[in-house]
Amino acid sequence: MNKIFTIALITSIVLTGLLVSGCTDNKPDASNAVPPFTPPRTVVDVSIAEVLSDPYAYNNSNIKITGIVNQTLDVTGYTYIEVTDENKSMWVAGYTTSFENGTEITASGSLMINFQSTSLGRTFEILLMADSISDGSSTNISDSTHGITNNTDVTYDINVTPVEGSTQIADIILNAANLSGQEVKVTAVVVDSTQLISELFLTLDDGTGQLKASCPNSFVVSNGDNVVVTGTVRTDVDYGSEHSFEVLLEITNVE
Repeated sequence: MNKIFTIALITSIVLTGLLVSGCTDNKPDASNAVPPFTPPRTVVDVSIAEVLSDPYAYNNSNIKITGIVNQTLDVTGYTYIEVTDENKSMWVAGYTTSFENGTEITASGSLMINFQSTSLGRTFEILLMADSISDGSSTNISDSTHGITNNTDVTYDINVTPVEGSTQIADIILNAANLSGQEVKVTAVVVDSTQLISELFLTLDDGTGQLKASCPNSFVVSNGDNVVVTGTVRTDVDYGSEHSFEVLLEITNVE
């Protein structure tokens, strides 16, 4: 009887060990994990001095500043405004507007760091790309945070015949690391475009894939256009203010 009891006890211990071992080895599938909560971008009311002292601290926030207009510079479709707050100055950019020097305005939007304006031929170390600019009596409001987005949910017929020397988008994406810094030619359809103050950001589609591209807004390019573009492949491009790209084609010529 004792022998039977001993065998049963040993069997019970072994089974318990197997169960514990099984529970330890079966780790939860990471693919089923709930992604961390990403809080929405907040609007932060700051002084120009605070922005200039540490602009990267506000890289993921919408900020609001108030100051006096010193000067304005107009380019096609946009106005650059130099604003002063307690002897500290910074530039704001928004859709074409008219404010007299000395006017107090409030502007809100996102920061752009080392923003290059081809229209003015200069680089702004810190620029507020405004969603809205107000002098208390009127408000100039942009439809999107960083410019005009021509996204009309239109489906385009991607019927592309590559010209001689073209590289397919799928090949560019697949071999981006090796092609980085090299010039390529792409035959594609423009399926989306976003206009900034000095640049256009395009989405190109040739039927093998889609590729983000940038070009000076002096080029006349519209959604639905069949284009042949030449440009340099760039990888891990970060313009700040949520404009980052794993692969980007910097266009130098459009046919």
